[in-house]
Amino acid sequence: MDENIAEKIRRLLKEELISEIGFSQNPDTPFEGLEYAVSLVVRLSDTVVDEICGQPTKTYFHHYRTVNAYIDRAAEKLALLLNAEGCRAAAIPASQSVGEYAGRFSHKKCAVRAGLGSIGKSALFLSYNFGPRVRLGTVFTDAPLPVTDWEYRDQCGGCNICAESCGAAAIRGVNYVPGMERHEIFDARACSEYMKKEFQSIGRGAVCGVCMRVCPLGIRN
Repeated sequence: MDENIAEKIRRLLKEELISEIGFSQNPDTPFEGLEYAVSLVVRLSDTVVDEICGQPTKTYFHHYRTVNAYIDRAAEKLALLLNAEGCRAAAIPASQSVGEYAGRFSHKKCAVRAGLGSIGKSALFLSYNFGPRVRLGTVFTDAPLPVTDWEYRDQCGGCNICAESCGAAAIRGVNYVPGMERHEIFDARACSEYMKKEFQSIGRGAVCGVCMRVCPLGIRN
């Protein structure tokens, strides 16, 4: 454990106004030898999200892209810091598909392992502090970060508001359990095809946000 490195990471990300950070260890890392991960959580604007009513807004689409770019910048800055400290590091883009509706590695998986939240019936990451109204970033490194044991805590219970509000009928209404595959709780293809069909005039159907907007875990904050 290198507390000095951990403190430098925390200081940098605090200066970057990252809402929450967490450390995890991931034997299934996508980068050989880089098992440790730093999760970056940025809270979205309630003012922008609250305007979503049955469909995304152009303001939300811009906010979504801007926050993703901001996370990418902070993540790359963190990777440079780790490199300067003699460590190897690589960032996973905040939003990039490299397979069928999936990124190179799940930001949500790292954030859950860092004890920052759970995964909802919507397949969204649910921050214990902010609900689903967040975007995530991840930086993998070989720096031995101070990880702690975590215990998964479901936050959905019997709530099905997201499933009832999903125009694509992509949310199966199943409570996530660690180890489940995404397709067991969520139909990513149905979601993507619905967005492209219904919201072409808003970011060419790249975003929706309805399930995030209606989730009580976000509204209560």
